[in-house]
Amino acid sequence: MNFWDNFKKDEQLLIAHRGLRSLRAENTMSAFEQIIGKYQIVEFDVAFTKDGIAVIIHDDTLERTSDVKNFEEFKKPYKVVDYTYEQLLKLDFSSWFIKEDPFNAIKENILSIEDLKKEQIQKIPTLKEVLLFLKQNNIFANIEIKDLENTKFHEIAAKEVLKIVDETKMQNKVIISSFNHIYLKQIHDINPSIETAALQEKKHPKDLINYLKSLNVKNYNCDFEITDETLVKKLNDAGFYVNVYTVNKKEDIKMLFKWGVKSIFTDF
Repeated sequence: MNFWDNFKKDEQLLIAHRGLRSLRAENTMSAFEQIIGKYQIVEFDVAFTKDGIAVIIHDDTLERTSDVKNFEEFKKPYKVVDYTYEQLLKLDFSSWFIKEDPFNAIKENILSIEDLKKEQIQKIPTLKEVLLFLKQNNIFANIEIKDLENTKFHEIAAKEVLKIVDETKMQNKVIISSFNHIYLKQIHDINPSIETAALQEKKHPKDLINYLKSLNVKNYNCDFEITDETLVKKLNDAGFYVNVYTVNKKEDIKMLFKWGVKSIFTDF
């Protein structure tokens, strides 16, 4: 069963980017809980702790989305891969959201500071924890494997992620994407039935159609900045799904769907 077989043939879908991150701190269970009843698909990022636990975090460092600076045992540059899962559980991954108000949701009275402060402090979630939650709530996932080229997990990241997808029996409910296209080839070699997507920004690879065929992907997840109608038609005609990130204006979303884009990653 193909990932997209879970949806109606011509259904155009919105994907919650890093959870519903305009309403809660990105890539936290709280952000994923906000999706229920609003989105069918969520996107999130996977990295690894020093002791090999697959965790959900976008940056390769801890500084932006946690209170890591408050702890003496953590040292600059605060790399995720330098600390064990147990160490990372000491960190608060949600309070920064109240201070930063990254999408002005508090400023515009969409969210109440008081309500947010009453909520439990969010810890870093594991991939397994998130997939089990999504399974329970019948939500699908785009899992982005971070580029781990300069870490000891580069060789095993794809295999480890697939292992967790298998354990949670989410094989037909996930797309696995990455900017590091080596991982996509590895996934296809291990399990060709898993849906994969080539992530791309700044510029398209040369001879794009043949390049995507060489990766054995069916999806091209490209930056809005490098997407146009001609590209979408060319890829659709060649049998590829085009999924575009990150788009937050309604008029842009309408335009992309009109062009034939399959899904759109959004923060709202």
